[in-house]
Amino acid sequence: MKNASRKNGFLLPLALLSLLVVSIIAMNGFTYIRHHTNLLKQSENSVIISAQQEKFELLPFENSIPVQPDVSAQFVTLSGVYNLSFLKARDVHNANYIIEEQIPIVRRLLSLCANKPELTEPILEYLKLAGDVEIGFGLIDFLNELSVPLDTGVEVLPCLRILPRSYKLDLALASDITLQAYFDLSASQARLLGRYLADGTIPNHAAVMSFLAKHHKGKDFSASLRNTAISARLDHKAMVLNFKGETFAYLDNVLNREGNWIKNRNFFLWTPMN
Repeated sequence: MKNASRKNGFLLPLALLSLLVVSIIAMNGFTYIRHHTNLLKQSENSVIISAQQEKFELLPFENSIPVQPDVSAQFVTLSGVYNLSFLKARDVHNANYIIEEQIPIVRRLLSLCANKPELTEPILEYLKLAGDVEIGFGLIDFLNELSVPLDTGVEVLPCLRILPRSYKLDLALASDITLQAYFDLSASQARLLGRYLADGTIPNHAAVMSFLAKHHKGKDFSASLRNTAISARLDHKAMVLNFKGETFAYLDNVLNREGNWIKNRNFFLWTPMN
């Protein structure tokens, strides 16, 4: 089960790359997407389009296979992706502050995953001023707020997510690159840790600490481990929808506190009507 879940996690780069490349070609950026959506709402077909999108948005909750001809779906596991909310907290005066030990993690992750370590500072500056992250604000929104070029966004999307802090990094579903960046390991050490997490050799945080102690003498990982879980239980997933092989929607869903799947943030590049 864990092996299958970890393999599914590696679908993320391909799926999101497909989505964003199509958006570059078809829409030429976030501004055009929003403008295009506004125009559709004003058109006589907007009601029909909205109804069709609502049908598509139900698919992740029904675990359905699309019944519309030429439409295919791909599920993407997001629970093993780093949550940017780990970077910030509030002090006794309710003011935002950045958690220093998380900064090198993000810089390593952006370097290893996307070769974009220079994005670390803009991310930190934004989070210092932003309010608490809430459900309904996705990573595409976040990158848009930073005015990140769309081609850069293509590279960054597989590396990060942004949700309330309670959504932990599930180590059992994390990629080797995420493990390497999060614990400052070599590539071979991260692969070994990933294998041990997948086969149950490392079943809990105590075992992770024991593993890390062999590679980082005297370093305390207890604070970083509080942001993690080892469960292989999904709390964040997405569905990528394609029509005749062309991506048209990205449906992002999270598990709420009551244990129910709800919509986080959905993006439609366009809507097939046939």
